[in-house]
Amino acid sequence: MTVYLDEDPAFGARLREERERLGIEVHDLGHLGGKPVNIQKRYEKGTATIPIRYLQAIALRTDISIQYVLTGKR
Repeated sequence: MTVYLDEDPAFGARLREERERLGIEVHDLGHLGGKPVNIQKRYEKGTATIPIRYLQAIALRTDISIQYVLTGKR
């Protein structure tokens, strides 16, 4: 099975890690990114592709490290 870069489930795990590091609730991050909680949960589980517009929205509204989410490096 081919895993495309934007479908890497590790993105979701790192997104959840960053959200938890900052003490943000799952529904609050979804709201900040303009997504309902069920979509936010799918992003974090790695079952949905995370759109760039969503990443831009949360980058503007939080201290989540988008670089870490994408690369795993701080």
